[in-house]
Amino acid sequence: MTKKSFASLACYFLAMAVYATDQWVKLWVVDHMGLYQSIPLINGFFALTYVRNIGAAFSAFSGQVWGLACIAAAVAIAILVYEWRLKEKTLGHVLALGLLLGGTLGNFSDRIRLQYVVDMFDAQWHGKNFFPIFNIADICIDVGVGILLLVFFLESRQAKQLAAKESSATVAPETR
Repeated sequence: MTKKSFASLACYFLAMAVYATDQWVKLWVVDHMGLYQSIPLINGFFALTYVRNIGAAFSAFSGQVWGLACIAAAVAIAILVYEWRLKEKTLGHVLALGLLLGGTLGNFSDRIRLQYVVDMFDAQWHGKNFFPIFNIADICIDVGVGILLLVFFLESRQAKQLAAKESSATVAPETR
């Protein structure tokens, strides 16, 4: 097995682990909690609160279930194509793309099956919600984007340093 195919396998394994964990937690919430029920985990600061999200982040595009599902499907395909075409795969690529793919598929499958996304993690300030309620797929998407941006930044920086090194090596030394 080549290094590239091992990296691809690791990426897909991570994506499936994220997807399975996301779906398991959502199933547990739906089976054990009533809609809008809230269970404090850290009193006044963090709770499990079962809600159904028919929109995207911050309830944007609320009610556009099929449009959001199509976007999620396109994103998942783009991740797969990018991963497949990527010549050099670093640990950062594997982690970022695995998290992104698993998270995207988790919310996509909710939209297709249920017509909404199950959310449950409720950040609070003194018992009042101050941030949109989210799920494991959302966390993985956010972390995956962050890692991918870091990878792009580091690759760009490395490419600039290499280009500067090559250009300084091709300049003739000054003569006195």
